[in-house]
Amino acid sequence: MIRFLFLSLAITGCTEQPNESPPPTIEVVSQDITFDSVSGLGPHYSVGSIERRNTRPDTDDFEQSESIEIAWNSWESFHFQRGVDGDPTFEAIVHEGTSSTRNGRGPWKTTQDGENARLDVYTAWNTWDEALAGFKDRIAFEPLGETIVDGRPATRFSLKLTPKPITSKRRKKGRGMQPHRVEGEVTIDKATAVRLRATVHAVSKEGKLVRHTKFNIRRTGIGEIQAIEAPQVPLGSPGNTLRKMPTRPKRR
Repeated sequence: MIRFLFLSLAITGCTEQPNESPPPTIEVVSQDITFDSVSGLGPHYSVGSIERRNTRPDTDDFEQSESIEIAWNSWESFHFQRGVDGDPTFEAIVHEGTSSTRNGRGPWKTTQDGENARLDVYTAWNTWDEALAGFKDRIAFEPLGETIVDGRPATRFSLKLTPKPITSKRRKKGRGMQPHRVEGEVTIDKATAVRLRATVHAVSKEGKLVRHTKFNIRRTGIGEIQAIEAPQVPLGSPGNTLRKMPTRPKRR
């Protein structure tokens, strides 16, 4: 009986355990990060720009550009700007216990707290996803080597489009803009999987319509406190301000 027990233990100990799947690499993780990972960089400045050009035979080209700029210290100190075709469309500053927003170049307005401004940052920061909508799961990353960005270890990757997956003949062909080509380079922070640099040219097609999307990301000044100032916001409208001013004494 004892001999049988030892034999069983020996066999069990020699049996290979199933291998656990390896952890995902940083380029895979980078596809699903939230702004929580970006804030993990600490203070920094970022700008993401998107340029789109639609071409079709016998029609004029349509061009549009968008940009997102964020000067970031913390959730209590940041400056968020969004623009279209070089014109500002929305701006928010949270700093020193105050929160102010404005549309375009209009007047600044104070808000009760900075929650709406924080929500704008949290939902609109990811220009990568906006620029490459429709290309998800179709981009291949090829390592180009290690590098250092603002003292942070990072990895460079070149980009290319993967082949279209084989689908059943019964399924309908994809409609809308379809990925045609991707080329460019991205540099990803090794500690947070945040994209620190990116230069991408993506081409998609739908029939005779061709869309060229050029996309850039730059995150700089990592670890450096950003100079942010709360704007001077009037307490009320100009008319209300004038009505509150003391009237001049009447001449006798």
